[in-house]
Amino acid sequence: MKQTMGTKKKNICRTVVASAMAITLCSTVFAGANNVAMAMALDKEESISTTYNVSTTIVDKAEDYVKADYKILENKVMRSINSGALPVDQAAEIGAQYLWDMFKVDLNGKTIYMSHFVDPEVAKAYWKGDIIETGSEISDAPPVYSFVIEAISGARVSASKEWEKKETTIPYNLEKLREKYKNCNEYLDLAKQFSEKHSGVKATSAEFEDISASLDESSIEYGKPFSESGNYMAHEIFVRIIVTDEQGQKTEVEISTDSKTLQFINVIDPNRENNENYLG
Repeated sequence: MKQTMGTKKKNICRTVVASAMAITLCSTVFAGANNVAMAMALDKEESISTTYNVSTTIVDKAEDYVKADYKILENKVMRSINSGALPVDQAAEIGAQYLWDMFKVDLNGKTIYMSHFVDPEVAKAYWKGDIIETGSEISDAPPVYSFVIEAISGARVSASKEWEKKETTIPYNLEKLREKYKNCNEYLDLAKQFSEKHSGVKATSAEFEDISASLDESSIEYGKPFSESGNYMAHEIFVRIIVTDEQGQKTEVEISTDSKTLQFINVIDPNRENNENYLG
């Protein structure tokens, strides 16, 4: 779900600025269903024991990974009825390893909320997992971390984390930021590293795509069109890069300019005609 320069400012604030991606996964594929359906599922929640070991079919688990003591809550509205799909507990464990590889997430004592869905544009099924802060409800709180894997193979698709809720702000001028970061080798190299960790395949090239940000609403004048050269304030700024690996697969990587850490990663499906409807 990308936003264009003509988007009204009130819409820009809801996610990120100027053709930025939504950090929460799968918002386009099953828009309107994830929070409502999950809220319905909470009335039928079911904890599932996770007492086995499984590794992904694509990327071996990290050597420092230790299986956490987490719980699984399956969305009964968006559950799998495909006998060929991975069982929900195996999918959750693959996702747990995925989040550890990308973010070093400690899931001890946490709950993974699992949903199954199908993307009709590419005729593929997926498992999505959301990790919510203790004491929060899935229906009213953004996930702290999320992942998406292919439901049958277990292949990694997307992983993200919620942006930090910061009080401090920094200047946000889109034209100047694009000029500053479009040829920044440091972020291109970081994106390659994250892509290789994500897929296990060597990255061959990286290309700057765009800048996004979590804007400070107080810096926006409502009723006026967004200006790329406007003097706005942002809580955090991100660089978005497209990485191509030696197999020709393209992956979208978003990196925080504050911490230089991964914020979001998403495999681009070549069979999807409109990649604004990607799973990220």
